[in-house]
Amino acid sequence: MSYRCTMSRIRWFSGPTVLALALAGTACRSESERAEGAVREPEDQTIRRGEPPPGPNQTPSKDLREQAGRVGEKAEQLAQEGKELGREAKEQAGRAGDKAEQLAREGQQLGQETREKAERVGEKAEQLAERGRQAGRDVNDQMNRVGEQTGALKDDQGARPQSAPPAAPKDKAAPQPPQQGQAEGAKKQEGNAAAMERDEWTKAAKDNDYQVTFGRDGSVIATKEAKRTGARPSDETLRNAVGGKLAESDHDAVKKLHVTVRDGVVTLQGTVASVKEATEAVKEAMDADGVTKVISFIRHGS
Repeated sequence: MSYRCTMSRIRWFSGPTVLALALAGTACRSESERAEGAVREPEDQTIRRGEPPPGPNQTPSKDLREQAGRVGEKAEQLAQEGKELGREAKEQAGRAGDKAEQLAREGQQLGQETREKAERVGEKAEQLAERGRQAGRDVNDQMNRVGEQTGALKDDQGARPQSAPPAAPKDKAAPQPPQQGQAEGAKKQEGNAAAMERDEWTKAAKDNDYQVTFGRDGSVIATKEAKRTGARPSDETLRNAVGGKLAESDHDAVKKLHVTVRDGVVTLQGTVASVKEATEAVKEAMDADGVTKVISFIRHGS
């Protein structure tokens, strides 16, 4: 029974009765308060000061916050490790790219060096081949000269007069042998032909602005002053130029003449029909660009 309820009924009792009831009510209230305090004390131990009572909208506890903090730190650590791994992978990829580029440059350099070496080897082989061809032409020229000289010696021996018979007594005039007269006539005729041939060579040289000299081996050497300046054309270039000039001739024998060039000197060999064709061949050779000297071993029929 509460204190209010007890006091509301006091007016129905007498004085001593009222006093007794009042004391009883006070004792009852004190006992009730102590009981209520005992009941609330266990609940207060679970409720911390400054925190709202538990309910559906209650905030996370400290343990949950600490756990969430640890999870966040772990996530941050993993993210940092991921970034570090990404940077390392990027650096490795960059180093791999640099290495690949370096290897590519080295490969290009090796390829360039190989091509240059191959070109030098090719040039050297071409030079050796040209030397071989030139040596073959020189040998051929020498063989032709030997053959011509051998033929000239045979001709001289055939044209040499025989020994004269013993002189006749003074009182009798010995008749001149017919063979000796024929030999002297042939020799005189041969000298006249050689003189006429030289005159034709000299006239052709004068008409075409070059000079001629005559060698003991029967060659005719034509020369002129160089008009062009700079480096002398190669022997191969001169040979092609002279061959092109001779190919324009109207005489087949001139077209078939053998042409060699050594150190800029042109040599013509072969056989034509006449001195006129021989002088024409030398003229065509001298007209070729870059030619300043021509040696003719051309033989002719008349």
